[in-house]
Amino acid sequence: MDENREKSIQAFIIEILQSTHMIGLFIRNEKLSENLVLLLLKLKLAGAMKITDISASYGVTPAAATNMCDKVERYGYIERLRLAGDRRVVKVSLTPYGKANIDEMFAELSSHQLNLITSHLAAINHSVKKLEQILG
Repeated sequence: MDENREKSIQAFIIEILQSTHMIGLFIRNEKLSENLVLLLLKLKLAGAMKITDISASYGVTPAAATNMCDKVERYGYIERLRLAGDRRVVKVSLTPYGKANIDEMFAELSSHQLNLITSHLAAINHSVKKLEQILG
């Protein structure tokens, strides 16, 4: 994948993570819930995440984050890696199959379309943040 397209996809993911109601438009995999697809998108951006980072990101316990990872691991989308220095720490990352499925989500969109949607999502997210400040 070329570097500009990869940057377009990453920018799109960043905005869609802030617009979680939009994720339903891009889910083509009926096996996974919106939260699990969002987890895969977060892993694409981060490369790898510790279970504790996933739990903090979703505001759930580490046990619940582990359960989320169990579900996507069953489908072959992620793998777990234990850190050599501390075997208690588990990092989760996308498998090549998981990466391919994420890329497939964006296959029908050109870089121009991704950039256009991203700019609209960014504007919407900005407006929502302003509304939250006004409504306090």
